[in-house]
Amino acid sequence: MTSNQQAFAQRLGFAGLIPFLATAIAALLGLYGAAATLVFAQYSAIILSFLGGVHWGIAMQTDRSSRQFGWSMVPSVIAIGALLLSWFISVTAVLAVLALTHLFWLNYERRHFEQQAGVDWYIQLRRQLTFTVVALHVILMIISWS
Repeated sequence: MTSNQQAFAQRLGFAGLIPFLATAIAALLGLYGAAATLVFAQYSAIILSFLGGVHWGIAMQTDRSSRQFGWSMVPSVIAIGALLLSWFISVTAVLAVLALTHLFWLNYERRHFEQQAGVDWYIQLRRQLTFTVVALHVILMIISWS
């Protein structure tokens, strides 16, 4: 991957924070607080599915594909499970499940890519994005708790 492609991917990654930030700010300001928090959780689930999709694509290009195909589904399954649970449990608990899944997936990717050259930029980007996203989850958990 060229440095221009990496820079473009990084810009897109940070642009992906905009819906997180917008809904978190709306919830913090009390602008449709419950709805904003729910949209935040839904977007979080979508992003988890996207992150799993990255590994689906990688699995299509490797010979270890059957195991990696299975792992690529983990974020999506947990995300939809959390959203379905939102019908029965508090949004605070849903946010906690989603935040923990983001952290779990970052660790999975870090371990998965640790032996591969040339992906340090990706792991660094994922750390920055994940820690920002998890911090926003925690903020919304705190305000939805009260």
